[in-house]
Amino acid sequence: MRYHLFLMLLIGCVIAVAQEKGPETIAILPFENNSVVDKEKLDPLKKGLADMLTTEMSKVKALKVLERAKIQTVVEELNLNETELIDKNTTQKMGKLLGAHVMLFGGFTNLFDDKLRIDIRIVRTETGEVLKAEEETGDLKQFLPMLQSLVKKVASNLDVALSSDEEHALGASDDGKFNSYVLYAQGVDLEDSAIKTERAGKKEDAITMYDNARIAYKKSWEESQNYEPAKNKMEEMAAKVARLKK
Repeated sequence: MRYHLFLMLLIGCVIAVAQEKGPETIAILPFENNSVVDKEKLDPLKKGLADMLTTEMSKVKALKVLERAKIQTVVEELNLNETELIDKNTTQKMGKLLGAHVMLFGGFTNLFDDKLRIDIRIVRTETGEVLKAEEETGDLKQFLPMLQSLVKKVASNLDVALSSDEEHALGASDDGKFNSYVLYAQGVDLEDSAIKTERAGKKEDAITMYDNARIAYKKSWEESQNYEPAKNKMEEMAAKVARLKK
């Protein structure tokens, strides 16, 4: 009788712990640009790639991905450079500030023959332990499928099973227009500058920067015609300009 009672209590505790376990909170940091070709041109992808990966990873319900703007604010407040971002002590400090269980670091390399390599490291913030390193190498025209493949690998490494709907959402075909993603990344860079300028109280300058970001997102949308985040960002920037002009 006592054994059965103990077993029931043990099962109850296991179930309670499982129920308490919420989604993994992930912070994706800016990427390093290790490109051989067009290095300067692709610099905006350092933030842009993190933003786009955040969008794709947000399609997985069991992963709670922090907004890139929130991460950028912490990076700026701590005045961290690229080298410091991957330091173990910094990782743990940022993890606590952001409330993130996992952090993703990465880099990208634009190679010859229109090839791109993207590397990521999955780090547990509590210990600074690198759980796994993953990479994708492919044609520039397969940029979005490469990001989606990385999301699936991250989910697998965190023991997250994808539903059929999530698999479908992460299986969209690409339009092959890599430049549209570069334009999107330029918009992200301009938007960050606008946010920083607005915080400094420079209203007119912020209006100009938000509008420049809108134009970059608009060009990205017009070139791709199917990358919805570009359209959403374009509308968001227009709303910010209208708000500041009131």
